[in-house]
Amino acid sequence: MIESDSHRDDVEKDADRLAKVRKIMREKQTGDYAQDREDLADRVKLRYCSYKLLMLISCRIAELDAQFAYLQVRERDWPTPLPDAKPLYKKFVTHTYDLARNIVCACCSCISHDINEFVIVPPSYDPLRQLTVSDDIHIPFDISCGIDILDHSRIVIDKLGITEDKQILLCRSCHDQLSKEHQPSESVANFLWIGPVPKELLDLTWIEELLIARIHVCGSIVRLGQRHNTSSFFGIKGHVVFIPQDTTRLIDLLPISTASLSDIVKVVWTGKTVPDKSHLKSRFTVRKQRVYDALQWLVKNHEDYKKHVVINEEMMSAWQETFVAVELLDNIGHVSDPSAEDASRDGFAMNNNDNFETTGDLPFTSSGVVDVNNIAEVPDVSTLNNLAQLKNDITVNVVTGSKILNQYDCESYFTSAFPTLFPYGTAKHRDLRRENKQLSLLKWVTLMLRHSSKFVSWIISSNY
Repeated sequence: MIESDSHRDDVEKDADRLAKVRKIMREKQTGDYAQDREDLADRVKLRYCSYKLLMLISCRIAELDAQFAYLQVRERDWPTPLPDAKPLYKKFVTHTYDLARNIVCACCSCISHDINEFVIVPPSYDPLRQLTVSDDIHIPFDISCGIDILDHSRIVIDKLGITEDKQILLCRSCHDQLSKEHQPSESVANFLWIGPVPKELLDLTWIEELLIARIHVCGSIVRLGQRHNTSSFFGIKGHVVFIPQDTTRLIDLLPISTASLSDIVKVVWTGKTVPDKSHLKSRFTVRKQRVYDALQWLVKNHEDYKKHVVINEEMMSAWQETFVAVELLDNIGHVSDPSAEDASRDGFAMNNNDNFETTGDLPFTSSGVVDVNNIAEVPDVSTLNNLAQLKNDITVNVVTGSKILNQYDCESYFTSAFPTLFPYGTAKHRDLRRENKQLSLLKWVTLMLRHSSKFVSWIISSNY
């Protein structure tokens, strides 16, 4: 029995030993096979990459050869013949004429030039009812557009936005809002009607406009000089700079005195020669009857002048029929050497006033942006420097208790300053009747700059 157990143990040990040997042999064989597989994969990969590289090189060489041959042909044929100029010119002229038209939106009165920015609708277009103005709202001029279906419903649109076949032009912004049953805040019906300019306010000179304005929001520095063309008359030299003014009140007694003009206008003569005032008088002439007629019309029709403005009959009775604002000429400044200033403003221009004679009013153009509020300098430092430079013979007048008018608070700020642009005093930048459709000052200014009333003579009536 003991021998049998010993024999069984020996058999088990031999079996374990053989199993371990077979395991070691399998592991070795597996490792050898893995190494062989990796070597085979490397050899295949190397052969494939070599073949691919050769193919790429062959194709790239062929591509470079083709490009080089193309460049040789281009070089041989250079310069190439120009295309026919006639079709190009025709296309240019056609596109220019298409964009040269002033197209007006009947809803907001804004001018654009591309018909693709507009939608054409018939007078029966139902959303136009959003532009209806109730009968209890007074409009001081005729708002009829000549289309019965709109006039009977008192739908206010700009008649310049009506085509020859009685269709309505709407800019896409207004059309989108109207299609959603919303009245656009930019629409004329939102108390933004301006009205036609009457003959009494047309063709006033710049000085006459200053005399009839109730408020002067900016001062002007007019730069004059001898023109290079000796046959041409004295005229504007360079630019006019407009400087914001701190206005404390609206003027109720008009016209203002010509002596007050020197507070808002400064004339500067540039050049080595002394200006001959007799030659400048025609540019500073005031016509009494034109000023009187303009004020009479404004007092009867302008919202800001009715019940507020009184015509100074006594002062106007002392005026001559035509006279010169000598107060401006007597205070002309003189800059003998303007070369440095001219050099700083050199640039391109579309015309040269020295090549033709200027007739009519002075051609005022704005000069640019200036630091009128002296933002770049610390106010306290500027004040101390000015006080340090004061002399004993200088008197400083301090006016207390005056509240400076603000364009954000005063509804009449712009309509009283520019009565020739707003002849009825309507379309104010602030109007409580707009309720939840109020306009920001920036948006209002943008609308007014694009308003059709400023460009009536340039509107081209076309059938679209």
